[in-house]
Amino acid sequence: MSKKILLKNIQNIDIIKFENIKSLFDDDFKRIVFDLSIDFEIFKAQIGIDAEVADFIRMKESLEKIYNNEWKSPIIFNPIGEQFTIQFKLQENGQIKVYSKLSNPMFTGSLKFEYLTDQLFLPELIQEIEAVIKNF
Repeated sequence: MSKKILLKNIQNIDIIKFENIKSLFDDDFKRIVFDLSIDFEIFKAQIGIDAEVADFIRMKESLEKIYNNEWKSPIIFNPIGEQFTIQFKLQENGQIKVYSKLSNPMFTGSLKFEYLTDQLFLPELIQEIEAVIKNF
């Protein structure tokens, strides 16, 4: 599969990356696994994440609704294991506030951060998510 999903801040800098995206079959259960990288200010982290294709479908459909100005509620992407959560919340000025939380596998520590992005980056993000879904 090997596509990437890049989440950028308002300055067009990659903050969150979904990389090495692959389909995985395990006991008749099909899922998507990927490496999640975070590069936010002084913090850097990387962890392997498991998700269901439905997680990506919901995120894509919800981002399309934000882009088309049909959705005001926060969007939450929370894949299997809850090690990583991301929330997109449309602001009154049209920018999108991104909240994220990354926990280690033992849940002994976590990193929470937020940043602003712009709707201008949504079409590219939606296309990247769509490419992952199509290859699943």
